[in-house]
Amino acid sequence: MKRILAAALAFGVCGCATTMAPAAAPGPDAAGARVAIDLRRTTLVVRDIEASLALYRDALGLQVAYDQELTSPRLGRAGSDGVNRSRLVLLEANDDFIGMLGLWQFLDQTDHDRRAPGAADFTPGDIVLLFNAQDVDATFARAAATAGVTVVSAPAERRYPSPQGDIVVMVSMLTDPDGHTVELNQLISDPRRP
Repeated sequence: MKRILAAALAFGVCGCATTMAPAAAPGPDAAGARVAIDLRRTTLVVRDIEASLALYRDALGLQVAYDQELTSPRLGRAGSDGVNRSRLVLLEANDDFIGMLGLWQFLDQTDHDRRAPGAADFTPGDIVLLFNAQDVDATFARAAATAGVTVVSAPAERRYPSPQGDIVVMVSMLTDPDGHTVELNQLISDPRRP
């Protein structure tokens, strides 16, 4: 219940904008000082929330922390009665405060909302969601088998140069049912970490 209340408060009283939660202890930088801000959540606007849940909840294993229908004024997308109806689902991975993923579907959809997504083309304005998996091959197989998911590339080794030596990662990419690019990876070695 505490998580649901926290998620609801993070979304905002009117359901149309996020509010700032009290700042958590800042994160560490290279000198040991912490940054005074947390990236709390990324919210994807989706056409069919159940199709999105089949990927993010069922295939990737994120846990539902909040799931409610909302009404919101002032979004410029109102139904015939002037009210914006939507459904918001918040999902969490290994932390119940940061790194959450929101799925937000407007229930009074327009023709624009129902258009099929394009292919991942990595143009400005696009996003890439990156998930670290403990077993990228198994996670990728579940995700690739989900209806509406398009495979961009299967898991393959990629090396990222660093002054301490190459960081080795198994990387795969796909797109979700709404065309958002999802990278599933698994860290193999990182010489920067003892």
